[in-house]
Amino acid sequence: MEVLDFGKYNLYIWASYGLTFLVLILNVALPYFEKKKLLKSIQRRNYLNNNGSNG
Repeated sequence: MEVLDFGKYNLYIWASYGLTFLVLILNVALPYFEKKKLLKSIQRRNYLNNNGSNG
């Protein structure tokens, strides 16, 4: 695997790849979880507004 050997720059390059991959994953994951949280909050608020006043 000579292609993946960057000599004395191995640590720097692989750390950069790892950090880039982490940022890309977070750019997808964080908005997804925030959307789920927001939708759940909206559903709960709608439920309380529609059914809370009847009691």
